[in-house]
Amino acid sequence: MWLVIGYGNPLRGDDGAGPRLAEQLATHVCAEQAKIIVAHQLTPELALELAAPGVRQVLFVDAQRQQESATLLSPIYPDATGSCGHQLSPQLLLQLSKQLYARPVPGWLLTIAGEQFSLSEQLSELSRVAVSRAFEQAIGLMSGPVADC
Repeated sequence: MWLVIGYGNPLRGDDGAGPRLAEQLATHVCAEQAKIIVAHQLTPELALELAAPGVRQVLFVDAQRQQESATLLSPIYPDATGSCGHQLSPQLLLQLSKQLYARPVPGWLLTIAGEQFSLSEQLSELSRVAVSRAFEQAIGLMSGPVADC
């Protein structure tokens, strides 16, 4: 089963692209295929979700300012660099889960292009288009041999 964590602040314009995509995925994938989490930020408590029984891969989804393409999908690996405060990087969260629960999980990061991060509940046109593309990428990634509904 996949764990999908869409994170960002939906009250800050394009920063809400990660949660928006996670919400869309939740209506299109079955529970046996993926557990979907919407979060404002990555916190240490999420390490337990990565170590949950049945989780075999994790997809982090976030908005990114000034990236070259509408979406970028890349594998990520545990990395202990950085601080462990209230907000973590996906790599540090993978490392925390590996250290605390001895259960490393392969990770992916899907970033969605954004340009407007001021107070707003609306995505820019750039992010709306990128979320559509990211949806197709996420469905394609998760349609592999992990689960068949």
